Amino acid sequence: MPSHLNFSQNSNAKEYRAKLLIHPEYQRLRVRIRQYRASVAVVLLTCYLSFLFVFVSFPQVLLQPVSAQNPTPWLIPAAIMLILFQFLVTGVYVKQMNTVFDDELERIRQDVEV
Repeated sequence: MPSHLNFSQNSNAKEYRAKLLIHPEYQRLRVRIRQYRASVAVVLLTCYLSFLFVFVSFPQVLLQPVSAQNPTPWLIPAAIMLILFQFLVTGVYVKQMNTVFDDELERIRQDVEV
């Protein structure tokens, strides 16, 4: 490939990226994505730390059997529910990123290309 073609493609890509980065809608979208990620992280961290706090502070609560007929301690269902909740939150996060945020980003990209 001739070097002048590579230079013009690289120059166009840099120009496109610069336009995209200064676009006000793109900057707002980046802030919204950052806030959304932070809120998801806070929800998951709160759940895990709450679980650990209960386990460390009140182990007898989680180590009690579910019932007289079932010797499984409450720790097992609680841990399973925590893992399932994490999968649910992750699924919601991925759906939000792949639908709402990707659609907005595509619209901004088309606006910048014009």
